[in-house]
Amino acid sequence: MPIPAAPVGRRDVASSVLILFEQLHDQIREAITGLDEEGLNWSPGEGANTVATIVTHVLGSEAEALRCVAGVACGRDREGEFARGARRVVDVLDALRDGDELLASLQPHIGAHHLHRALALPTLPVDERRSGLTWLVGNYGHGREHVGQIQLTRQLYRTRSTTA
Repeated sequence: MPIPAAPVGRRDVASSVLILFEQLHDQIREAITGLDEEGLNWSPGEGANTVATIVTHVLGSEAEALRCVAGVACGRDREGEFARGARRVVDVLDALRDGDELLASLQPHIGAHHLHRALALPTLPVDERRSGLTWLVGNYGHGREHVGQIQLTRQLYRTRSTTA
């Protein structure tokens, strides 16, 4: 999956970075299109995550970074993101839609001063302070890495189901 085209129509850095998260959500949707619930909840091996778990984790990590950069109260159950249990396709798509809505609601509250302010995320040590821009760019990269993991898991599932 290619990197999306550069954002257009928005001129400030914050908006340019935030539109990448919108594109990330679309890439995840594309990567899970056509997966049934068995494929969404299939794991390639012990200790490996399902596509549903990966999506849940990406959205949890993203929400934490966005809320913290925006200066909004943030609570995250990181370990809960990896809890086993089947998820329905509709639930994963609803979670992506919730991520879209969170992004849209926080976008007006993330400006240039938020990008320069140093802060720590609640799930990391308090002395790990970075600029808001660093957290957002790093989190976007984290999400893109997981898109690749989703694609690979999907390929392994499809290979497994056709050769089994």
